[in-house]
Amino acid sequence: METITIFKDYITLGQSLKELGLIQTGGQAKSFLAENAEHIFYNGEQENRRGKKIYPGDRLELPEFDMTVQFVQADAEELAEREQIKQLEKNFKIKEQLNAEKQVKAGKPRSPFHR
Repeated sequence: METITIFKDYITLGQSLKELGLIQTGGQAKSFLAENAEHIFYNGEQENRRGKKIYPGDRLELPEFDMTVQFVQADAEELAEREQIKQLEKNFKIKEQLNAEKQVKAGKPRSPFHR
């Protein structure tokens, strides 16, 4: 049995399929669910709505893929770690942007009228 940790109140069925690696983009969820509608069970009942909200404690079964997934709520430590990673990613993006701006400024040609 696999586990997916939920960091917010819920995760959608489409997001969980992406998290499981069954699809690569959210846009693929609709066609994946249409093709596999009879083989996806949410808490024991057939489900094919990509926006279906899945909460901690819920169970997703995909017998066609020999997969059962249990959803759990992130604990305080996992939440703190995730926030730290998000902050580091944000800082890295800001640094990249500043470096790109410096390169553009350094490479600007001077005006022929400027002496």
